[in-house]
Amino acid sequence: MGRGDGGHVPERDGGGWTSFTLLLVGVFLSPLSFFIVNIALPTICLDLAATPGDVQLVVSGYLSAYAVFLITGGRLGDLYGRKPVFLAGVAVFGFSSALCGLASSPATLVAGRILQGGASAIMVPQALGSIHDLFPIDERPFALGVYGAVLGLAAIGGQTYGGALVSADPFGLGWRLVFLANIPVVLVTLAFSPLLRDTRRLFLPSERLDLVGVSLLALTLALLIVPLIEGRAAGRPLWAFAMLLASPIVAALFWRHEVRVLREGGAPLVDPRIACTPGLHWGVLALLTFYATSIFFVSFSVYLQSALGKNPLAAGMAFLPFGVGSFVGPLVSPYASKIFGSASAPLAMILETIGFLSLAAITWTTPNSASNPGSC
Repeated sequence: MGRGDGGHVPERDGGGWTSFTLLLVGVFLSPLSFFIVNIALPTICLDLAATPGDVQLVVSGYLSAYAVFLITGGRLGDLYGRKPVFLAGVAVFGFSSALCGLASSPATLVAGRILQGGASAIMVPQALGSIHDLFPIDERPFALGVYGAVLGLAAIGGQTYGGALVSADPFGLGWRLVFLANIPVVLVTLAFSPLLRDTRRLFLPSERLDLVGVSLLALTLALLIVPLIEGRAAGRPLWAFAMLLASPIVAALFWRHEVRVLREGGAPLVDPRIACTPGLHWGVLALLTFYATSIFFVSFSVYLQSALGKNPLAAGMAFLPFGVGSFVGPLVSPYASKIFGSASAPLAMILETIGFLSLAAITWTTPNSASNPGSC
């Protein structure tokens, strides 16, 4: 991470927290948009006559675009300033939310979700990248804790708020309101944008965005994700297996390109030197395992409504304990690290595993009660 505007030390004038609060709006909207749609999936499926493959794309399209462009979003903020990049992301997020909320077909909704995921990938990195530039060193751990707590708060809001919106059905909008409700937040954020400071990493004039790297990374993930989602619904055709086999080949080309860019003195999208960081591989594996649990929120939301006959509000409230834990966890993490040291993360993963196993046991012994489960 660079120093930002001239490498100066941030002052304690309170303006850093004002800017950070605006940036946190983007941090909040991103996971909120993932969690909130899970509760609405059964209703979306029935209203738009969507297939299970369409429903999967509503979720995976957002996550895929987010994953592909997250690194690119951070790089854009470094090169062109985090304020203009963040505001551009907010504006696109608002447009995509309107596109989703007004969608009349599954294809339009999926397109809107892909655009929404890309916008989120542009917004989110700007907050994390600005912490170094906005706060003195002694305030940064607390800022990171607030950053994590906002993610947890979004988890609470996404499930419970989404369930409440769909159940209340104000103005007869139903599931559409979970997207349209983002628009007032976007407009308020843009209105207060003059209060947002601009920060950027110091960079060489020759540095440019690695467009080839972006394209190869996007193609790698597309070759992996599309057949996994659409292949089963299409009867596992030959093209699905061909795409899966091509994915690691393109990934290797991406890595070779990044190595070549670095060797030639350019700025790669992903610096290959990070592969030599001690403990990185284990950290990436742990992170991958953690984020693999995202499918739980989708399947469990559908299970609660389609198999157990719960209404959206009741389904959303079932996730409340998880959201509370996600909110409190980052705030107490610094204290847990002082007590347990390096064992705090493994202990947390063990507790999470116990929770999932307990929930699986409860689900296994709970009979289905819905008389007419939805097709999704």
